[in-house]
Amino acid sequence: MVDTSTLYLILAMAGFIIVAVLMIHHHNCSDLINRKRNEFKSISQQLTPRIEMLEQEIVDLKIQIDETDEQIDVLQQQTQS
Repeated sequence: MVDTSTLYLILAMAGFIIVAVLMIHHHNCSDLINRKRNEFKSISQQLTPRIEMLEQEIVDLKIQIDETDEQIDVLQQQTQS
């Protein structure tokens, strides 16, 4: 059977290996999070001008709809008179 000092040495080595694996896993996860965060920022910066352009188009279309509604109202009033 293994004496106690050898058993403690094996347990200490196993502990160090587990800590090393956990540190490597943490480092890899942190890198992945940073990459995804940077990817999100990049996509968000690319989409911001397009979103602003579409919002402006929406405003323009609402104005056109209001003008068309006014024209329809005027035509309806003319036909009723």
